[in-house]
Amino acid sequence: MVSKVSYRPFDETDFDELAAIMQLHWHARSANDAYNYLEACDDLAYCLSTSTFSQVARIDDTPCGIVLARAGTVDGSWERRWLNASGDFMEQMCAIDPDAQRRYRDFIEASVRVNEDMIGRAGINTDSEITLLAVASTAQHLGIGSVLLDAASSYVASCGFTETYLCTDTDCTWKFYEQRGLKRIATHRATREERHLLPREMYLYSLDLSS
Repeated sequence: MVSKVSYRPFDETDFDELAAIMQLHWHARSANDAYNYLEACDDLAYCLSTSTFSQVARIDDTPCGIVLARAGTVDGSWERRWLNASGDFMEQMCAIDPDAQRRYRDFIEASVRVNEDMIGRAGINTDSEITLLAVASTAQHLGIGSVLLDAASSYVASCGFTETYLCTDTDCTWKFYEQRGLKRIATHRATREERHLLPREMYLYSLDLSS
């Protein structure tokens, strides 16, 4: 049977399966899988809180990828909904593995500091951003990531922006973005003090939407 790929906006019924995809990619801080899953839930909830656009890829009605983006101001009720969820996940994480939760919070703080520094040095407009792109390992090399990125880019352009940006690092498939025409405009290499927290390198990419 040939699998059918479809696309639609995020629905809350997608949340658990999308968080599971993100867990496998990026969240293995603890020996406790229940903690790691909650950490992925927190990551997804935070990304949702900063986004005004979503597109979910589904294979045979099972979520296999997501892109999120922001263009302009996020609706306040939407932002609060997901920030509250993030807070709930953090509390559950602390109850399971407080040391891992502390390291995760330190990682977030360090990542935000580095990303804000790169953005400030680059002097880019921060009103639009690709806030998340994740595709299940089993669904990669099918063109799904490209379709999702194009959908987010088209949305941002339709809102009147001529450029957008994203932050990524060596824990992600950053070469994909260069293949899709994004330009790296800043790099941060982790210092000796940062290596226990951050990926080896962190990157800032921009995408020209004017053409």
